Amino acid sequence: MNKATTQVKFTIESDIVSAFKARCASEGISMTSVVRGWFSTRHPTRNTSVNTATRYHRRKSVQDMIVLLSIIMDSESEYRDSIPEQFTQRYDAADHACDMLAEAIGSLEDAF
Repeated sequence: MNKATTQVKFTIESDIVSAFKARCASEGISMTSVVRGWFSTRHPTRNTSVNTATRYHRRKSVQDMIVLLSIIMDSESEYRDSIPEQFTQRYDAADHACDMLAEAIGSLEDAF
């Protein structure tokens, strides 16, 4: 049985991507394998009716995303706090990434 491959393109702010790459590198795992694993375990169902199980799985997926974003935000905060004073551009970029991650987490928590 041959597996078909699908390419998925999505746009994310570069600060978030940098934080995600840094976290994957610090864990010694491939960024592609993380994304592939996330999509393979959380594929959408074709059933259009809303039932409790679907709602549960959807909320669980959002909670998983919140946890992942929190881990990335913690890593980015550690990076930001270790930047020497003379590198203000790096600090500002890391601070902005932390703000954006906190905003994304807040939006997800408000939604669910």
